[in-house]
Amino acid sequence: MKTKISLIILIGVLLLSSCQTQKKDNKLDITQAFIGGNVGLNVFLLEGLPPPVVYDKGTYPFGVGVTIENVGEADVGPGTPNPFVRVRLEGINPTEFGTTDAQVVQDLAVPLRSAKRNFDGTILPGEVTTAVFQPLNYLPDLRGNHEFTIRADMCYDYTNLATAKVCIKDEVLENIQDDSICSLVGEKNPQNSGGPVQITSLVENPLADNKIQISFVIEHVGKGEFFGRDPNEICDFSVRNFNKYFVDVIIRPLAAPDLQVTCTRFGGTNQGRLKLFQGAPATIQCVIERIGPSKRRIYQEIMEIELRYRYGQFIETPILVQDVTN
Repeated sequence: MKTKISLIILIGVLLLSSCQTQKKDNKLDITQAFIGGNVGLNVFLLEGLPPPVVYDKGTYPFGVGVTIENVGEADVGPGTPNPFVRVRLEGINPTEFGTTDAQVVQDLAVPLRSAKRNFDGTILPGEVTTAVFQPLNYLPDLRGNHEFTIRADMCYDYTNLATAKVCIKDEVLENIQDDSICSLVGEKNPQNSGGPVQITSLVENPLADNKIQISFVIEHVGKGEFFGRDPNEICDFSVRNFNKYFVDVIIRPLAAPDLQVTCTRFGGTNQGRLKLFQGAPATIQCVIERIGPSKRRIYQEIMEIELRYRYGQFIETPILVQDVTN
């Protein structure tokens, strides 16, 4: 009897602990600027499109369905800052499958809104759409069964925004040791919007009496590949594509008009195109300079860095074509 009572008490304690943990995990954090995550568009195949098995000799029409979900935090599609979104089928000869090159490519026709964090910390999910390629029909007469791999390639424009609070002191050298409000030295822990290319580190250091150095790291955190936003770029993954690993970087002007941001890598401006060697992380160094008279202020300023790129990813599935000669 005592054993049963002890067991019931133990189960009750575990359930209470589980509920408390769940309540803690679901607590909304209103201090975060973004939802975050390393995915822009999530892509998956619709169930049954394509079916696992089809037949030869044009006896089994079928389709391929691709679902696209905008789980990142940048709007995509027509009329948005990221207008180019394309899905294409690879791995099959369109002629053999009763279609044409033009019919295995679809561009997004409507905007796809992003996920967003509401003012109270709640999350509004991004929009979802589908692209269906049909009818497909394997026309040749096979000798025996053969398996093919159908791949849906996604190629799309995307944007990431990172923010960090940097310390501003008009008299930089005079106030290096004063950290009562903020520190001029160290990591500033940038926050990133959801997407596959991000600012993973931002470090601040004093440079001169009216200059502060900012060093930040751009890193690819997704599972696809990124490219420069050239008009003819269709996310060619081959090593011969010299447009791979380019990203456009824009450091937005600070709110205070007497603070100017310049980067040597970008010719003394606040923006430019950067190539990440073989996709590895790259570090950019910039300078925040006070160009007006000192007002002996000490405060924190929000620094925003925008990254623009074209992104490629794919999903694939096998399909068996059966010989139905007999």
